Amino acid sequence: MGILDSFRNLLEQGKTVRRVADDEQLTAELILLVRMMFADGEMTGDELEKFKEICATRCDIPEKDIPEVVKYLVDFGYETSAEDAAGMFSEMDEGRKKAILRRMVRIAYSDDQLDPRESLMIQKTADALGLTMMDAFAKPPDGSE
Repeated sequence: MGILDSFRNLLEQGKTVRRVADDEQLTAELILLVRMMFADGEMTGDELEKFKEICATRCDIPEKDIPEVVKYLVDFGYETSAEDAAGMFSEMDEGRKKAILRRMVRIAYSDDQLDPRESLMIQKTADALGLTMMDAFAKPPDGSE
């Protein structure tokens, strides 16, 4: 690897984090998803894999950048409650709000269990989004998620 390649890699480093940081709604959504992984007190490998899948397929975040993005989210989201993060979506269209809830459910169920603490977090987020638990578990009309 030459000097030019090293410099290019240095410039690319952090690009995804900057994109996440510049998009308040994406940041808020990812904070909710990270919090969902820890809602029951522990993060399982299945929950992490589901998070990575959502990041790659729905948020265009390469897997190699996920640790750096999660570090940013933990630092940024330290004083941000799930309700605060959900409140950032007040002007968002209903379809995206429902998609966020469904992603939370996918992470919660990735270990084949729904802990009461996970259920409570989904309920509080649904309330903050002006939605219901039914919305969280309903299949989307287009079958996309």
